[in-house]
Amino acid sequence: MTTIITKTVTKICIPLIILFSISLLLAGHNNPGGGFIGGVMFVAVIALTYVVFGLKKMKTVFDPHWEKWFAFGLILASITAFTPMIYGHNFFRSAVHFVDLPLFGEIELVSAGLFDIGVYFVVIGSLLFIFKNVGDDE
Repeated sequence: MTTIITKTVTKICIPLIILFSISLLLAGHNNPGGGFIGGVMFVAVIALTYVVFGLKKMKTVFDPHWEKWFAFGLILASITAFTPMIYGHNFFRSAVHFVDLPLFGEIELVSAGLFDIGVYFVVIGSLLFIFKNVGDDE
C-alpha cells in the first residue's frame, strides 16, 4: 500500500518524465539520447505508476496492448532500414532534408530519426509487455 504523498508525487512526475523521454528521443541523432534510452525512461514512468497505483487499478484506467507497440516499432525500424535499398543505396543509409520553419528557423530532418522512433516503440512495447505479464498474478 502506498501513501497519498507517493501518489501525489507520482501524478506530478508522470508528465515531466514523459516529456523528458520525448526530448531524449528527439535529441538522439545529434546529441546523447535516442530511441533506446527515451523508451527506457517512458517504461520507467509507466512501471512507477504500476507500482504506486497497482496493476488492477491501472488496467481499468490504462491498459494498452504493449505487443502492438512492439510490432509497430519493429515495422517502422525495418522500413527505415530497408527503404534505401529500393533506391539502390546501402542498407541503413540515412537521408537528410532541411526545412525552414517560420518560428524555429532551419530544422534538419533525418531518416535516422524514424529509426529512433521505431526503437523507442520496440523498447516500450517489449519491456512493458514483460512487466505486465510478470506482474499479472492470474
